[in-house]
Amino acid sequence: MSENYEIFSLEKHKEYSVQISGEYSYASHLHMVSIVPSEIAKVALNFPISFIKSKNDSYHMVAILGLQAGSNVFINDGHFDTVYVPQNIAKYPFALAKNTHDDVVMAVNPDVLNTQGIGTALVTSEGQPSEYTISKQKQLLDLAEQELLSSQFIEKLNELGLLTEQSFKFDLGDGEKKQISGLFSVDRDLLNTISDEDMLLMQKNGMLEAIYSQLISLGQFQRLIDKSTKS
Repeated sequence: MSENYEIFSLEKHKEYSVQISGEYSYASHLHMVSIVPSEIAKVALNFPISFIKSKNDSYHMVAILGLQAGSNVFINDGHFDTVYVPQNIAKYPFALAKNTHDDVVMAVNPDVLNTQGIGTALVTSEGQPSEYTISKQKQLLDLAEQELLSSQFIEKLNELGLLTEQSFKFDLGDGEKKQISGLFSVDRDLLNTISDEDMLLMQKNGMLEAIYSQLISLGQFQRLIDKSTKS
């Protein structure tokens, strides 16, 4: 996705509109995207979910969109051929950013805006945020809250030692066996060894449901391989 964002301003963007088309060509190069706990059940029905490790050894939960960097096999003619689109893609062309005062504010990619009134206006004629802009602001704030919960969820999994590296082998039809490394998953066997107290706590706070969704999503790897073979 383009990183060309600027902080949204009622004054600066009062003449701008954005065309909402459901077209996601800008995500065609993403082979994975960060996801949050509130969407994990929906993501699991469409994409495999894994955890990846950053350079500082922290984990991030992601939906796998392609087997090779730079390739999203779930996009066809600019549109996702899945029922659900992850929030970190659906939020486009908006994102959260920090201003000069270190406040968290909404930013927008100016490359997709127009002054011809095509699509939906960002600001009303009265100089107030449009309903569309307000809905995007709410979406971003909800996403920020969920990303905090995601960090807490992953921290708990790591604390309990439930994340183990998984190796996925596949063949794209060229006879050459390939393997993906660096992906982590909840270990089902280790999950069965945790204390009743921890199990009950995770059940009460919804973490157990998220864990099972992640494990179920691994069945989507075969779909990912099949689509990669056809692409």
